[in-house]
Amino acid sequence: MPGVRDVSIGFNVAPPYSGAEESAVDISGVPRGENQPVRIHSVSPDYFATLGIPLLDGRTWNESENSRGDFVALVNQSFVRRYWPNLNPLNGQLRFPELQVVGPLDAMSSQAKAWRQVLGVVGDARNDGVDHPVQPAIYIPYTTLIPPYAQFLVRTQAEPLSYLHAIRAAVASIAPDQQISNGTFTLEEALERDAQYSRQRLFSNLFGVFSAMALALALVGIFSVVAYSVAQRTTEFGVRLALAAPRAHVLWVAARIALVSTGIGVTVGLALDTFIGTILAAWMHNAFAATGLVSAAVLLILSALIACLLPATRATTVPPAEALRYE
Repeated sequence: MPGVRDVSIGFNVAPPYSGAEESAVDISGVPRGENQPVRIHSVSPDYFATLGIPLLDGRTWNESENSRGDFVALVNQSFVRRYWPNLNPLNGQLRFPELQVVGPLDAMSSQAKAWRQVLGVVGDARNDGVDHPVQPAIYIPYTTLIPPYAQFLVRTQAEPLSYLHAIRAAVASIAPDQQISNGTFTLEEALERDAQYSRQRLFSNLFGVFSAMALALALVGIFSVVAYSVAQRTTEFGVRLALAAPRAHVLWVAARIALVSTGIGVTVGLALDTFIGTILAAWMHNAFAATGLVSAAVLLILSALIACLLPATRATTVPPAEALRYE
């Protein structure tokens, strides 16, 4: 269909992964007693492109392998870190001796419980909510186990729900008797309905408001202190101008106050914040994002520069004799 970028199919594989299957797994090179249940996602090979999950190593299965549903699998980074930290995962094998799905099945591949070759490694997708670290996960062809209901994941170029009628028509043109659920939703709607994501979004918004207030107070404080300090030197600026100092030199003298004091403060602050942020990121099993930190540092530096240059500019525009009589 025009406007549709990617389409994939799977079972309970749309975020926030509330219905992901778990099963015991035999892993080559790992004693059975050390194994723990892992997340199993039954998907088509286009699933990773649809959700933007990067393929880090190896390849996905092809259409021929997908039609059989046997002998192949992909794993995520968390799986490799836990079970194969010092091995090449592409040489590994695994199987699900107890693989089963609660409820009826429309089909099951003949070798669903046989050993599978790991074809590749994909990036971690947060599959256990935002409060917990990513769980080890294995991706297998959706043709391994086919329950009565499947999910189609569609990535579009425009508003997704605007394609809904055309998608229904396309399915009906292939299988007129195929029923399509009314439970169609966008990824954003699915996350908004999830309690964990909603709670964390509220906390994030609150912290964002408090952080913005703290930054605003810091900006006002820096502006006031530096502007007062520069204003106190108005007489000095008048003397420099009376001695034929260029106005650019006077502005540089004023800006030097911000460059030194603010530079030291921002450098110390960045070092402390990066150190604390790295610890918190490791504790929360998340990535440390420095974008907001750099933006705040830039705002602080600009605020200090403006606080210096505004009173200095005023001092350079008054006659030297008047500046000398200032206070």
